[in-house]
Amino acid sequence: MNELAFALIGLILGAAINALADDLPRRVRPELPHCDACGELHHPLLWSAVAAFLLGRGQCAQCGAPFRLRRVVVEIASAVLWVYLFARFGATTRFVLLAALLECLLLITVIDLEHRLILYVTVFPTALVALMYGLFGAERGLSRTFLGGAVGFLSLLVVYWLGGLFTWLVARIRKRPLSEVAFGGGDVNLAGVIGLAVGWQGIVLALMIAILSGGVGATLYLIVMALRRRYTLFTAIPYGPFLVFGAVVLLLFDSEIRRRFGGG
Repeated sequence: MNELAFALIGLILGAAINALADDLPRRVRPELPHCDACGELHHPLLWSAVAAFLLGRGQCAQCGAPFRLRRVVVEIASAVLWVYLFARFGATTRFVLLAALLECLLLITVIDLEHRLILYVTVFPTALVALMYGLFGAERGLSRTFLGGAVGFLSLLVVYWLGGLFTWLVARIRKRPLSEVAFGGGDVNLAGVIGLAVGWQGIVLALMIAILSGGVGATLYLIVMALRRRYTLFTAIPYGPFLVFGAVVLLLFDSEIRRRFGGG
């Protein structure tokens, strides 16, 4: 019964994430779930895409536009997340804070994948949740929590500066501006947030995982684009999801990693 209740909570929060992911990148006040095509509000029974599809109503009642697959994927991922965390950590402070943190990171990931934006309006609340998790979930203490945030922020800040230098050099060689950048300021802020959550030792490993997974992801993306004959030089891809992936690995499997590679 508990698992079913937490799955329902996850579905509800997933629907909320979908609504925020639709509105926040447009810099408008968030509204109740509505149609992307016509803007009309959905019937309350259709606020959840999963519920809508189960009812056989996977399209807007006003204009007939189909619901985006992303809505279903996010809701299911959110539900699975809550059930998994409860099964693993039980009804503890760590469970609640970790679930809240991962929901925030899920929202950041969706927006970055679709719009290549990491917004302050999502980063600041996530930073607060990450701070609370570091203090009361992981019980890492104030100094080590803030040190993790500083190491994460400064590490990506250096990469950001180097990326800016690379962009400037390429623009000079090509004699025209290069609009694409490998890292943005949002990635720097996100690394700081992740550092708050995983601590200074964890952020080093999280960044390593992000770099490795980002390299694999970029290679696969470029191969696919080349096969489709849509490859362009210096194509940039969102890096936030890879940072989040590194964070999730550490947040969920830190103890296993330490036992496997730390000998204790």
